Amino acid sequence: MQTWILRPLPQAALTKMTNAPEFRHILVIEDQKARRIVALEEATYSIGRESSSDIVIYDRAVSRHHATLIRIKVSPKVDTYSYRILDGDLEGNRSTNGLLINGQVKETHDLQHGDVVVFGGDSKASYYIVSTALEVAMFNPMEMPLYNPPSIPPEEQDSQSTIVSDLEDLPATQTSVDLIRFTSFAELSPQPIIEMDFTGKIIYVNPAASIKFKTIQRESSDHPVIAGLLDQAQNVRGNLLLREIQVQDEVYEQYVHYLTETQVIRSYLIDITQRKQSEKLLAQHTLYDPLTTLPNRGWFEEQLAIAIAKAQRDGSSIAVAFLEFENFSRMVNAFGHNCGDQLLKTVAQRLKENLKQDGAAARWQGSQFVILLRKAKDQPELVQSAEALLGNLHGLINVSGQPLHLKGKLGIAVYPQDGEEAESLLKNAYSALGQTQNQGYAPYGFFNAKAATKSNLLIRLENLLYGALEKNQFYLTYQPILNLNTAEITGMETLLRWHHPELGEISPVNLIPLAEKTDLIIPIGEWILKLACEQNQQWQASGLAPFPLSVNLSLRQFQQPGLASKIAQILQSTRLPPRWLILELTESIIMDNPDFSRSVLRELGELGVRISLDDFGTGMGSLTCLQQFQPASLKIHQSFIHSLTTNADNRAIISAVLGLGHHFHLRVIAEGVENLPQLEILQKLNCEEVQGFYFTKPLRAEDATAYLAQCKIQAAV
Repeated sequence: MQTWILRPLPQAALTKMTNAPEFRHILVIEDQKARRIVALEEATYSIGRESSSDIVIYDRAVSRHHATLIRIKVSPKVDTYSYRILDGDLEGNRSTNGLLINGQVKETHDLQHGDVVVFGGDSKASYYIVSTALEVAMFNPMEMPLYNPPSIPPEEQDSQSTIVSDLEDLPATQTSVDLIRFTSFAELSPQPIIEMDFTGKIIYVNPAASIKFKTIQRESSDHPVIAGLLDQAQNVRGNLLLREIQVQDEVYEQYVHYLTETQVIRSYLIDITQRKQSEKLLAQHTLYDPLTTLPNRGWFEEQLAIAIAKAQRDGSSIAVAFLEFENFSRMVNAFGHNCGDQLLKTVAQRLKENLKQDGAAARWQGSQFVILLRKAKDQPELVQSAEALLGNLHGLINVSGQPLHLKGKLGIAVYPQDGEEAESLLKNAYSALGQTQNQGYAPYGFFNAKAATKSNLLIRLENLLYGALEKNQFYLTYQPILNLNTAEITGMETLLRWHHPELGEISPVNLIPLAEKTDLIIPIGEWILKLACEQNQQWQASGLAPFPLSVNLSLRQFQQPGLASKIAQILQSTRLPPRWLILELTESIIMDNPDFSRSVLRELGELGVRISLDDFGTGMGSLTCLQQFQPASLKIHQSFIHSLTTNADNRAIISAVLGLGHHFHLRVIAEGVENLPQLEILQKLNCEEVQGFYFTKPLRAEDATAYLAQCKIQAAV
């Protein structure tokens, strides 16, 4: 056995630059003259036979200005770059033979690690992106400068030695000069370097490799570093093989050169364990929710795209479901955010248990989760899955000794009928969740295109509503209230209408709820009050007999601070006496906060404004309202009137309401009268005042003025 002993270099020579980039870009040029390495650092490089080129190719088959390299950023968000190669120069002049990249002719190409570019003849270039920890010399080790080791006294020849095979066992072409040239680099390298011949015999292990892989000589081809290298020999001769291997708990990047000239397979290994751990940790934070440990939105979108592609290929169906808990916010408000965190963790665990094989779940945002069901045969089966899932989630959750129950809802969309792309499928599943919440009773629901269209229209109307007031798109209509016994007008109700220049008349069924959802209900409400009071004053000033005008108030209007003082200002500015203004309130508005309502109603009563109880009979506090708040009048909800001719129970209810009104000395008005049979029944029940389309539809101000001029007016007191 031959022993080679080398003296270590000074420590300063081994110090690395801390500011160097993590990766470097290498171009290995092979032409008629030599094989050489170019470390790419500049923004652009010209490549060609011309001596003025940045990278000169020594081959007559190569054009004078054959190609151009341009540095490009991989992503605007990431501080890394790569190179793009263009055929010809930057002025648009193409080369004669073109570019053959990985066997394909291309005019431009974004280079990737391992790409091979053929310029023509025998000239080519190989592109690599390598770690800065890897010495550039490994790409052309046989061109490294000679290192002549000084003579070392025998007494210093100790543990610094490395054992290689006997010289007679080495290939004939591997001379002692080659060994000296190589070991001047290899022996002192902190990275493991291993050589084997083309029969699989290990012929060299440097000190770093001996320390890292103590069993490599014994395990030989079974060791992860050696395993599989011979199988690739025919495929990558003369080229570089890059692979990733794991040796026990450590991960390495292995750069393998198949050197046919010397019949040697040379491996350079870089320990990337720490980098892989950092990448794993980063992936954990990037793709997983830290609280629930469920995958996050980004992970789910990737998995959904894969599932859609598979379903498209197989002709199968998948389903996406959004999950939300309607009482989660109340739980957090009552028991705190720690309770909310514990609830989310429990939900996540139960989702994992329920979706082990056929599905996946991710946390979307807040208390929302999204679920992928990879096997969705038909709707009955999905219903069964939804019920089983919700049944498990609705089970008791014990948080700090407090037994809690969550009430979840699912919105489901199915591929392909509800969407053929991930974005549309997610959007429609979320729309289905909103439809389910609007239903109120069903814990799950499937996407409904018709309902989604209506929902989209409402969202558009909500956005248009913000400009309607300032663009004067609103107007008021007035519907008379008549006394059946005298045929006289006893009052009028003010109704808001919206005419959009493109959409036309917007249904009041949509208008009022939309206004109540936004902050606009307050300014819109004030506009209605002021315009209605101005109109009533104008009628009286024109000589018409005075009568009360009713205006509806929403919950937000009624509960706004200083309501009584604002109404007083409007009455004062319009010079309308308070007794000619009636405010209509529903039972639910008054009973939302009885103590607050009592205080506001007292202030309005002191002002002289009267109150009418609207939609009477539909709420839970009808009798309480009558007893505690003593309104001036009440209006029977039109739902009782609509089925009056076919429903005997409704006749009994209306009769009872009329009796209550008479007992409390209140005006009772039946609204929504649309035909003669309804009117005749109301007359038999001794209903005195009515309102509805049977008499007249709501009228604009000018039409209402003409109508009033033809009728007798007797104000109800």
